[in-house]
Amino acid sequence: MEKNLIEKWFELYERDITSFLMYYTGSMDIEDMVQETFLRAWSKINKYNESSHPKTWLISIARNMVIDRYRRNRLWSKIKQTLLQEQNFSISTEQHIILNQENSHLYNAISKLPSKDKEVIILKGILEMSSKEVGRVMKSNENNINVMYHRSLKKLKALLEKEGYEHGGL
Repeated sequence: MEKNLIEKWFELYERDITSFLMYYTGSMDIEDMVQETFLRAWSKINKYNESSHPKTWLISIARNMVIDRYRRNRLWSKIKQTLLQEQNFSISTEQHIILNQENSHLYNAISKLPSKDKEVIILKGILEMSSKEVGRVMKSNENNINVMYHRSLKKLKALLEKEGYEHGGL
């Protein structure tokens, strides 16, 4: 039963977990992390609280896994590597979208933001999660998330303008 549930969640939320990890880590090489997220979910399924959405729970697992990994290896500075520095990677449809000009500017600017700003923009702005869901992931209330999101968008807009790029949606 548990295995079937995780398989179903993998089919439903693997793209969201992949997108979150790509933006959050600044790396295209995240297949192992996606698999590890679902393995951890499988091993901790008995701790899953059914009142929360599975996607929120899975993103929390992915987020905590990345934080633990970087904390343990002291590699926070490498989070900011840009997409253009990646040399050898295969281009999937999703990666192809990221590589286009507009998204590349946006991606690079997001990667320069402080961790909390980056998280709230990825979760709320890119993955289109509700403030309540983002609050569960980031362990904060909805009002704080809304304020943080607004301020993070201002920071992102300022970064984009500083780099000479105008983005109409911000």
